[in-house]
Amino acid sequence: MRLNKQTQICVFSLMLSLLLPGQLFSFDVWDLKRRKQQTEDELGYFFYPLVYTVPGIGSGNGAGGTILNLLGDGSTLNLIQIRGDYEVDAVAATGMPVFTPRLNLALAYAHGRKGAFSFYGRGPDSTETPEFTLKFKDSYGYGAELSMNFFHRQLVFYAGYAGAFPKIDLDASDLGTNINELSSQSASEQEQSIAIFYKNMLKYFDLQRLVVRRQGMLIDRTDDRIDPRNGLRLQYEHWDTVGIGITDTVVDDYSLTAYFPSKSKSSVLVANLFHSGSRVINPLESSVKFDRAECIEGLKKSEKKNNWISDDTICKGIEKGVQDFQKTEAGNSNATALGGTQRLRSYPVGRFHDSYAFFFGLESRFYFMESSTPFNWIIEKGVFQAFQIAFFHEIGQVSPKNDSNLYRDFKSSTGMGLRIVFSSVVLRADVASGSEGSEQTVFIGYGF
Repeated sequence: MRLNKQTQICVFSLMLSLLLPGQLFSFDVWDLKRRKQQTEDELGYFFYPLVYTVPGIGSGNGAGGTILNLLGDGSTLNLIQIRGDYEVDAVAATGMPVFTPRLNLALAYAHGRKGAFSFYGRGPDSTETPEFTLKFKDSYGYGAELSMNFFHRQLVFYAGYAGAFPKIDLDASDLGTNINELSSQSASEQEQSIAIFYKNMLKYFDLQRLVVRRQGMLIDRTDDRIDPRNGLRLQYEHWDTVGIGITDTVVDDYSLTAYFPSKSKSSVLVANLFHSGSRVINPLESSVKFDRAECIEGLKKSEKKNNWISDDTICKGIEKGVQDFQKTEAGNSNATALGGTQRLRSYPVGRFHDSYAFFFGLESRFYFMESSTPFNWIIEKGVFQAFQIAFFHEIGQVSPKNDSNLYRDFKSSTGMGLRIVFSSVVLRADVASGSEGSEQTVFIGYGF
């Protein structure tokens, strides 16, 4: 990856801050030891209700469970069942040792009976209203990952493979925000609505299979794998997406995270710098050939007529949709999107996407009631370590090119969170606000 001047300044500033001795923080990455054993061996479990709300999609509830060390020391088994506007059953097992603690296996499977995903327009200036919503039924997904770790899990190499077989419900999907309101629109608005509908239909109507291959390296020079309070974490990830009915792309993600503990060790300032770049390896080909004259002639022969829209407007809209698809979608790639549970948390999942993405976040974490207290309730068993309150501010941007536009006019999120830190897992609840409103997140693990 070639960094331009703005990125070099950001990286230099962050690295300089790591090397400067401070009066407020105690930071020593060169002589750093793990605070505790990194692989637990005692059985632990947490069962909990789930309540979810997805803006623009719906809501529902369900139940989840996390079982620690059942499938080997350091393993985690997650079980999820949700109902409502989404109906999904999922199971995921991670950190399972294979012959030796250095070699770990992760497996996942999900069955979606009903659900939907909202897709937003490409680029930094896209509107906050989803361009279209894709609904699915009876879809399946699976994944597997093998990792090798060294030096108390401070160096990890991993490779994974995931596949999905979505069944798109085009009849129920909303492929254009105004397609159902054509009768009340002007001719130009009708043309635009039809163009959006056809562009999105061409993009996903033939989606049958999606495969993601993922490889990466993690250098974790911190004092703890689950709840780091001191040190550096550098991660590089390369993944490619191929399939039937999509554009095949390659993505490279770079993440640098620094942890600055206070002198008292009761708080930590976390800084994360993230860059994602993508490129097309096989564009989504479209064999659609459109002839406006043939379209108008075909409509004239049709028995079904609507007096509130002309044949010429319909055919112009279809023609524009085909052209927009071939120009902006078929040959474009998407880097890791901003918005959701990790980056720019005040925006919904996938809110901003383009060929490149940049993110920088700061989070101050304050610990309370620290202890190492085992507990064994009917549906909960583990080792409680601390409550945590966090305050964070994040900025990010997307761009079609890796140029100066990627590092200005940032989108931002500001928020706070409450966390419960256990010996093997962190439960997180965040609320964040930005220019388009606020979002709430309940998740396992830190945002960064």
